[in-house]
Amino acid sequence: MALKRALRLRLKGTYTAAGLATLYSDFIPEGQLWCIQRLVVEGNLATSGGNTRCRVLIDGHGYKHHLAEQDAPSADTLYWIQDPFWLVPRERIAIEWDQAQANTTLEAFGTGYWVPEAEGMM
Repeated sequence: MALKRALRLRLKGTYTAAGLATLYSDFIPEGQLWCIQRLVVEGNLATSGGNTRCRVLIDGHGYKHHLAEQDAPSADTLYWIQDPFWLVPRERIAIEWDQAQANTTLEAFGTGYWVPEAEGMM
């Protein structure tokens, strides 16, 4: 059985311009497979009108793989994904906060584990 190594993911970004704000994790290193077991997202500012949404997706290999969406997200509210998902090398997590106000700060926190790619997904 593969040895699981603890993974704690902390992301934070501040966006000076209004519009679509996208927070990215680093790309998954070669030779590793990541299992994200829980991911939470929070933004400190939200727009009251318009087409507002927060999307969580896997970015990599030339396409976006959507995992979750929250319509009309509220400021200072935690949104989470509890369903585990896997990331492979050359993929990363992306969080899109649409219609962000100027000076919006996005944060994301993940917990899970990683295994060497040679040991495979479990």
